[in-house]
Amino acid sequence: MNIHEIYLNFLKYKNAKNAESRNDGKFHASSAGSCYRKQMYRLEDYPQDDMDDNSYKILRLGTIVHKDFEEAMKHRFEHDSLVNRKRKTIFSEYKVNLDEYNITGTLDIGEYIEKDKVFNLYDLKTTAAYKWSTMFGIKKNRQPVFEFDKYRMQLATYGMAIKEELDVKELNMFLVFYNKNTSMIREVKVYADEWIDKAKDYWDELKSLASTMKNGLFEEKLRPGWQFGVPYEDWECKYCNYKTICPSKLK
Repeated sequence: MNIHEIYLNFLKYKNAKNAESRNDGKFHASSAGSCYRKQMYRLEDYPQDDMDDNSYKILRLGTIVHKDFEEAMKHRFEHDSLVNRKRKTIFSEYKVNLDEYNITGTLDIGEYIEKDKVFNLYDLKTTAAYKWSTMFGIKKNRQPVFEFDKYRMQLATYGMAIKEELDVKELNMFLVFYNKNTSMIREVKVYADEWIDKAKDYWDELKSLASTMKNGLFEEKLRPGWQFGVPYEDWECKYCNYKTICPSKLK
């Protein structure tokens, strides 16, 4: 019996089921800050490249950690006296929508303190030891993390949705990093007003592009390396799951 093959086939099955649920004709909050051409490929349901075997396993580890945090929030909900007295609401794996931008998404963790109308928003990111060291290690070894702006914009998109749904006077946003090698956890505060403004600019531009480039017209108009935001960063192309069909030379 080949245990590795059995597990890998299971992961591919789970990933395929998840992909079916995401082919909904909407943009997804988790893709905030991504290349505009990539966004249009996904919106119009173009075929994605297959992942390598290792990527399936890495993604699954992230999913398992997220599930544990979801269970922890449910436990908190059941045992928090303020929650029980309806003075606080806990959100976990909570579905949000921004109809104005045709966006859907699922935020990781939220806490709404109703008396003060304060919402604390958290997004969980799992990371390996090397990336962790570039963010939180010895100062001389720290490096810019290219995905950081995308993480902030994703979090801000959830914040936009929550502010539409609830009466929020103060929004506090945090990225929560979990080190898969050591299990250390660190929070990084994200400034809500600044990043919500940036997220709105991004989605406004994408909304405008999507309204004028339907039915594959974007393939002609959104030329990699020529159009702003196609891609935003050169490194995006290396990890893009549309490399096979995209003409970008930055792969």
